[in-house]
Amino acid sequence: MKRFRKILVATDSRLDKHPVLNAAAEVAIHNEASLQVVDVVPDFSWAARLAIQDHEHLQTLMRQEKREQLEALAAPLRDRGVEVHTKLLEGKTSVEIVREVIRGEHDLVMAVSKGDHSRHRSFFGHTARRLLRHCPAVTWLVAADAVSQVRHVLACVDTSSDHPLDAELNEKVYELASSIHIFQASKFSVLHAWSIQEESTLRSRLKPETLAEYERNERTHREKLLDTFLHQYESSDTSAHVHLIKGKTSEVVGNFVRDNAVDLVVMGTVARSGLIGLVIGNTSETILDLLHCSVLAVKPYQFKSPIQL
Repeated sequence: MKRFRKILVATDSRLDKHPVLNAAAEVAIHNEASLQVVDVVPDFSWAARLAIQDHEHLQTLMRQEKREQLEALAAPLRDRGVEVHTKLLEGKTSVEIVREVIRGEHDLVMAVSKGDHSRHRSFFGHTARRLLRHCPAVTWLVAADAVSQVRHVLACVDTSSDHPLDAELNEKVYELASSIHIFQASKFSVLHAWSIQEESTLRSRLKPETLAEYERNERTHREKLLDTFLHQYESSDTSAHVHLIKGKTSEVVGNFVRDNAVDLVVMGTVARSGLIGLVIGNTSETILDLLHCSVLAVKPYQFKSPIQL
């Protein structure tokens, strides 16, 4: 999996446990990559500035404390031979992380799926969701209870589209998940969820036997498309690790992850409809709400973040 050179690790130095650092160290060592560990000091709101007389002094103390904590976190990683830099950012967490990614030309960002102080009810917090939308680099959201060794990695692909963007993301997803499988000696699965467009309408208008034949033909068509894609990797849709499952994408992915003890899902994110794996918008929110594991998201090369320096 030697594909990453510069890894940015976003952490909250106040926490007692840092699973994202352990995972990042393993990736850095295998890739011979450097790490930049960052934390963010948020700006005080105007209400806090009014309420706290010496807010500037307090923020100075917070900066000093976080810098010391970052160095303490970096020390054991350096002892393992990893090149580690630390940096304290200031402002809105997700925005400043993305800006640092752009400034430093990082090719992988690793962050926790949800911070201890997150107000979001689901497994993934607000910052994690914003990074999925706006971060131009590959984004790895590490579950709080994750272990450094991935046991089962799932690649979510959609070979039903002939759009070049989808083809690019399918290749990225498969190759990245496959390389993690080899590097971690983990179980590897490939999943494609499919459905019949306007099935409820067809069910009310077609005879059961006609609809059944239509469904068989559609599945055969999807199998051929998936098989064509897998052929370049010397695999096929009949391989034991490949799964073609009918149903709503979010539900199919969520159920498969739960029933098969998947601890890392690799999928694509694109800012358009008709997507592969994960759509930025309602579908992505639905999928994330059904997952309780780490997620690794990739974007197409042409993606431009709406956040600028």
